[in-house]
Amino acid sequence: MRFFYFGKLDVSAKPAAPAAQVALAKKAAAAKGQAKPVGLPASLIAANREYRTKQALAGTPDTHSKHDQTRVHAPRAPPDTRLLSKPEVLAIANVTYPTLWAWMRNGTFPRSRVVGGRSMRRSDEIDAWLAGLPIRRLKGDAAAELNEAVNDAATKSRRIEARP
Repeated sequence: MRFFYFGKLDVSAKPAAPAAQVALAKKAAAAKGQAKPVGLPASLIAANREYRTKQALAGTPDTHSKHDQTRVHAPRAPPDTRLLSKPEVLAIANVTYPTLWAWMRNGTFPRSRVVGGRSMRRSDEIDAWLAGLPIRRLKGDAAAELNEAVNDAATKSRRIEARP
């Protein structure tokens, strides 16, 4: 990069003498040498080290040892119920939001709750909704369904007979 100067150049100005710069450097070094050392005094560090060594060798009982023997110190399990955001619920239900909205209006899907200004759903309610969905039939299920219907009817009739 080039700079152009179109005015008159003053050549009479001289740079500072090197002797003056050396004098300033010596003055700064002297001031630096007179500064107080940073940190703790050596006697205090030695006393602290001696105290810590004495405490470690003394074998003093830990004040928390009884507490540690009676309490379990392990990470907590995650809560059974957590809050799910709209994208999480849409991924679980595998539907679009208008469909989810219609289900909520019809009462076939759990309604959301307002948490901090956001719509959130409880995971246990979503799990209950999933558990209530019908199970897909497979080939050969007709015979098993018939047996199940007969067993249900027999169970109902036993309940009616058992009532006083």
